[in-house]
Amino acid sequence: MKILRLLKNAQVFKIALAIAIVVVMYIASQFYYQMQKLNATVELIANSNESQDELENLLSVISNYETSLRSFIITKDESYIENRFLSRGKIERSIEKLKELSVNDSSRNQDIDSLKKIIDQRFKLFRETLIVAKSKNDNRLALNAKMVESSEVTEKMRSFVSKIVFSENIKTKLQNDSHQFELNDLIITAFLLVIVTLLVLFLSFNKMNVDIAELQKANDKLKLLNKSYNTAEMTAGFGHWMLNIEANTYTFSDNLYRLMGVEPNAFEPNIENTKAFIYPEDLEYVTKIHDDSLINNESTAMNFRFLTADGEVKHIRAVGSFTTDGNGDSFKIGVIYDITSQHHKTLELENNNKELEYINAELESFNNIVSHDLQEPLRKIQIFISRLEEKELHLLTQQGKDYFSKIRTAANRMQTLLIDLVNYSRTIKGDKVFAATDLNLVLDEVLLDLSCSIEEKNAKILIGKLPTLIAIPFQIKQLFINLISNALNYSREEVSPQICVVSKKVTKRDLRNYNIDSKKEYYKIVISDNGIGFKQEYAEKIFLLFKRLETDAKYAGTGLGLAICSRIVENHQGFIKVKSTPNLGSKFYIFFPRRDSL
Repeated sequence: MKILRLLKNAQVFKIALAIAIVVVMYIASQFYYQMQKLNATVELIANSNESQDELENLLSVISNYETSLRSFIITKDESYIENRFLSRGKIERSIEKLKELSVNDSSRNQDIDSLKKIIDQRFKLFRETLIVAKSKNDNRLALNAKMVESSEVTEKMRSFVSKIVFSENIKTKLQNDSHQFELNDLIITAFLLVIVTLLVLFLSFNKMNVDIAELQKANDKLKLLNKSYNTAEMTAGFGHWMLNIEANTYTFSDNLYRLMGVEPNAFEPNIENTKAFIYPEDLEYVTKIHDDSLINNESTAMNFRFLTADGEVKHIRAVGSFTTDGNGDSFKIGVIYDITSQHHKTLELENNNKELEYINAELESFNNIVSHDLQEPLRKIQIFISRLEEKELHLLTQQGKDYFSKIRTAANRMQTLLIDLVNYSRTIKGDKVFAATDLNLVLDEVLLDLSCSIEEKNAKILIGKLPTLIAIPFQIKQLFINLISNALNYSREEVSPQICVVSKKVTKRDLRNYNIDSKKEYYKIVISDNGIGFKQEYAEKIFLLFKRLETDAKYAGTGLGLAICSRIVENHQGFIKVKSTPNLGSKFYIFFPRRDSL
């Protein structure tokens, strides 16, 4: 199984296949070499056998010639010797054949030459014996002498031929043995070649199966991806098209047809058929940009409108770019977005922005009215109240004095409310210029501004070491003024206020309790007091506009102070939380995100 898994690796398969092919080529070359040797051995054996046959033929011809000669000597019949020249021709052809068969064997060639000399000598004796036999002189002794000499030469020839035949037999046996050995080697080599070839075929077949399986999986994934992509196009409201520039052929996605208000493949995909769905006023513009891009090979991006088959107008965003495939063919690929909804939202946003600008202008007018027009008559009221209090108060009845006191309190409250409204509007619309802000210096300024209230309340203020923030300085000062003022205003009777402002490390408990993103870093500022406190169930409501938990006249306030604090912290992308217990005091937790730079 491990081997099969390895074979699925393309690189491992290539290496294994290359090695197998090299082995096959090596074995095939050995097989070819052995075949050549086997053929050479077979040829040598055939030559040896043929040489032996020719030698046997020679002996046979000589024997026949001798028999004919003896028959003639005995019978004096000429017919026994009339074809002797034919026999001589056979012998010459055999000698030539033996020469051809031993052309590559110099020693055998010499043997053939020696044999030829013996045969020539034997024929010479044939002629001499024949002459003596035909002589009219009956010379039996001379004839017998020639016959004996002829027999000796014939025996010599037979011995020489036998020697050659024996040598050829030995050679043939050795060649047969070699042939058998080479044949065995050839069988083994052929077997190895078949085995290795089968192994290569197995590797290839296995790889083909793996590739086919992977191709099938890839095809299934591609089908799923194509289906998902079509679904995504329908869901997201976009379609795509592709132009093969060389072939000048277009391909449209199904949803591109739907964006034009027709069913997929309702018409042949090309630019001419598409023009029928482009809004008439946009047609020239779209066509020019598209044609210019094909000439200049530049990407395109444009907005235009579709006029669908049922008369609906769709606002479209189209982008296109160029690319090439693996064959070097150029393509332009475009994506079409339906931005009709975005277009309407943009128009709505533009209208809202105009309305917001109008509201901001009104708010600015309101700020001017609050900070100038309303403050001025209020100051005059307060001046007249002061003058009446100095010169006319003793003329009033006790009830009149009570009314007069309520008028003065209402005027002061009105002034405080107008100041808070201006401060709140500044947190919404004011300039938000961030700068490095040392909280220690800010607290020094705040304590200086509130020194009268601190002395009046006999309050104790503890300030720890505070960090330097990237913040909006005037808003940070307003934040601490409001929180410390609240602590002073809502202190318990006959109990000196104790207010503590410190910086603490953000704990894991804070991360859990306040759902703080652990990837971000925060500063944690804690402001605690020993005032009247409130029920924890009101912890979120106290930051709402004009929300006051205490309605007793002895606790001054407009319900805007903590709303201003909340808005300031939000302007710094932070958040503010509070924990409180009635008659024990409150703790405000302010979390500012760390900023590395402005």
